[in-house]
Amino acid sequence: MKRTSTFTAIVLIAVVCVSCVRADAAEELAPPETKLRVYHVGNSLTRNIPLERLTQLFASAGGSYEYGMQLGGGMRLEQHLVKRSHGGPPGSAEYNLVEKYGPYDRALKTSTFDALILQPYMERLDAEPQWSSRYPYFTTGALQAATGFIDFARGRAKPSDEHADALPANTEHTATERFYIYATWPKAEQVLSRDGEKTYAAYWEAPYAGGVQPCREFFAQLVTRLNERRPDLKTPVRMIPAGEVLAALDKKIRRGELPGIEKFYARVQPYYLKARGPKSPFNPEAFQRDAGVLNLYADNVHMNDQPHNGADSGAIGSYVAALTVYATLSGKSPVGLTVEPYEMFDADADAELIRALQQTVWEVVAGHPHTGVDE
Repeated sequence: MKRTSTFTAIVLIAVVCVSCVRADAAEELAPPETKLRVYHVGNSLTRNIPLERLTQLFASAGGSYEYGMQLGGGMRLEQHLVKRSHGGPPGSAEYNLVEKYGPYDRALKTSTFDALILQPYMERLDAEPQWSSRYPYFTTGALQAATGFIDFARGRAKPSDEHADALPANTEHTATERFYIYATWPKAEQVLSRDGEKTYAAYWEAPYAGGVQPCREFFAQLVTRLNERRPDLKTPVRMIPAGEVLAALDKKIRRGELPGIEKFYARVQPYYLKARGPKSPFNPEAFQRDAGVLNLYADNVHMNDQPHNGADSGAIGSYVAALTVYATLSGKSPVGLTVEPYEMFDADADAELIRALQQTVWEVVAGHPHTGVDE
């Protein structure tokens, strides 16, 4: 079908013979450090950090974090690529944006960034593009959609005779040569409905069986296969391993190795009871050690209460996510960072817990096979 082949040509535009790869392609870019301009594509799990609080973490370390974003509620990368909301045709979506930069097809064509961060969400790993004249109009896999974003950001998305509005071209401007996959986490109901051990770590470590399964192997395959598709990148596609950090914390909580966590929840449990509500798949009256990291969930999937940017959104899961972003992008240990932007903590009463969270993040990020960070 012509529509499919046209899009495939766009997302595969950088496929050239290996002998044509520039001689300097093997020279990796220097670490991005702590003064950054970054563009995010994702949904509420990215907004969940929240980004305005992340800027305060970078500032506390003497850095800066300027960001643009195209975030839409529950949106997958395939929807972002063609700018389609849940029920609308390509080009119809509305987002949370930073007006200075605007949507991705303007931002990545007119500005430069230290990194582009892509957040998959409840989507298939690998599926060839499909167009139709009715909903869902366009579908593809996370691998294909992420490839499309990478090519666009590098100025390698050729114009098309069809769907030019839905598949914007960029053949002149390079916005960035550094890309990250923000590897998030499964829904609580996915963990609790699995066969066998119903823990976060068990779900996370299970082999990827295809379909919608946000787990360790899904994200590892995504990063690996993106690098296979684009071997000429100056630095490989990297991963921000938030889901992996949660798996490590899950084990520590269940083994009683996260000091101060029960005291923390004795103080803040009313927040979680209110945020989750009676319909949440996990909503105990008090902290449950055997439930591990599920205690961090504020509902079925978010780490803080909707709408993620209120005065009470400085939750423990959001802090952990922000520390993971900081450590991966900067290449620096988060141990000793401030907790001030995340007001659910008491810096004095929770000092032991805060340090344990920071140390766990660094244990995961440093030396992780896909972060590019060495201890």
